[in-house]
Amino acid sequence: MRDGYSIFETTCGWMGIVEGEKGLRRIFLPHANPEDIEATIRRTFPQASQNARAIEPATSIFAHYFEGESIPADLPVDWSGYPTFSIKVWRTAQTIPWGKVRSYKWVSLRMKRPFASRAIGNALGKNPFPILVPCHRVVRSDGRLGGFSAPSGIALKRKMLEMEGLKFDAKGRVRLQR
Repeated sequence: MRDGYSIFETTCGWMGIVEGEKGLRRIFLPHANPEDIEATIRRTFPQASQNARAIEPATSIFAHYFEGESIPADLPVDWSGYPTFSIKVWRTAQTIPWGKVRSYKWVSLRMKRPFASRAIGNALGKNPFPILVPCHRVVRSDGRLGGFSAPSGIALKRKMLEMEGLKFDAKGRVRLQR
C-alpha cells in the first residue's frame, strides 16, 4: 500500500495527515491555507497520493480536537525509521493527560535521563505526531512555554493549552502540576 494523505480544515487552519499500511506516518499542524500544507506534504512524502476517503476517520478526530475534544490514545502509529531515544521521548509525552502540562525536566526524570532536557526538547521539536504525541503539553520548568515548531509557533501552543482548560498568569506562564 502506498502512503496516502489528506488535507482538511480545522478551526485553527489547514492540517494534513499521512497514513501508511502500519498507521499514521505524519501529522501536520495547521497552516494558513491548503496550498501551503499540500506543498509541505509533497516535499516530505513525494510518493504519497491524496486519499481523503481512506483517511476520513483520522481527519475527523483531529478536526474535532480543535473543537475541544480529546484524541483517542489507540490510533495506530508507524514508529519505524525514527531514533529509539526520540520514540521514548514521544511515548513519555503521551502519558501527559489532557489539560495538564509537565516540564522538560519531568520528561527527563521519567526517562531516567536527568541531564537530557535539551535532547528531549530537540526530540519534541521533531515530533512527527503532534496532538497524538502531545508535545505542546511540555513546557519549561518555570511555566514558560518554550518553543513550538508549528507554523504559528508558540501562539498555537498556547491556544491548544487554553483549549484544554489551562490558564496563564500575567507573564504568560502556565502553572505546572507535580
